[in-house]
Amino acid sequence: MTPQVTKNMGESLRAAGALSTVGLSFVLALGMGFWLGTVLDRWLGTKPLFTIACFFLGLAAGILNVYRIVSQAYPTTSSTGPAGPVRTTGPTESSPTESGPTESSPTGPGPARSTSPDLTERDLYDDSGR
Repeated sequence: MTPQVTKNMGESLRAAGALSTVGLSFVLALGMGFWLGTVLDRWLGTKPLFTIACFFLGLAAGILNVYRIVSQAYPTTSSTGPAGPVRTTGPTESSPTESGPTESSPTGPGPARSTSPDLTERDLYDDSGR
């Protein structure tokens, strides 16, 4: 009897394959940085300078590789959506602008208004006694 491949099993195998490259990519980034630093030091005659600098650049590249691989293998689920949190550019309704307070401000002209999406103008000013 052969095991049946399910969607969860396929995703698990894909994640395991991606994670198996973590150690190799980290060691390769360190080795390439050290090698490049050694070559530059021999060429320019600055014995430990570029070896140390490129080693730390390789270390940073290795850490970045590990972070990318792990974040692809285990994506985070967010309630803000795939594009991340929504950012506004410029003043919002509840913040005063340079010209003065807005209508929704308690100090501005007219009554204070709620910015809650559940309430409407009719709900705020309805005198029917509901």
